[in-house]
Amino acid sequence: MLVSAIATFQAINAQHRAGLAMMQSNNAMLSGIRNIGAGETNFNALHQQDVKNETMSIKSQLMYKMATAWKKHSEAQLKKELDYKA
Repeated sequence: MLVSAIATFQAINAQHRAGLAMMQSNNAMLSGIRNIGAGETNFNALHQQDVKNETMSIKSQLMYKMATAWKKHSEAQLKKELDYKA
């Protein structure tokens, strides 16, 4: 029972970390847009940064989905263990 409870809290922590990473990647995308100058813009560097930010965003979304599935599994396992004890 304790192991399932710890796993549930770790899954919640993973969800929060993935959510924070999504916010940070979105913030990086927006600051990249904000910092585009009207004069000499290096579009190759801008493209590379955009690809990097998009990859980070997709990775964060995947990690969030995995953490959500882990949390659901841990909660189900904990409920099963509590029902078994009752």
